[in-house]
Order: sequence, then C-alpha cells, then structure tokens
Amino acid sequence: MIRTFIQKDLEYVIEAHIRIYRDEYNYDDSFAACITFAVKQGQNLLQEIEQ
Repeated sequence: MIRTFIQKDLEYVIEAHIRIYRDEYNYDDSFAACITFAVKQGQNLLQEIEQ
C-alpha cells in the first residue's frame, strides 16, 4: 500500500529533481528556481480544486 502524501514528500521530489538534472545535464540554479516555482504553483492549484 502506498502511504498518504505528506508535505515532506513534495520537498524531496523537488530536491531530487533538481539534483538529478544538475548532475546529469549540468543545469544551474535557475532551473532549481523554475522547478520550485512550478511545483508550488501546481500544489496551489490542487488545493484550490480540492476546496
């Protein structure tokens, strides 16, 4: 069974995505900012839909 999502999961997904793309493709901090912003926007949209 998959456990319930917690906020810490989202932080891990962001961190892992940034780390993998930095290591594999030499992406810089601007990519990190873009991913963080996009994920946070998605989270906000999901919260709006759930209300």
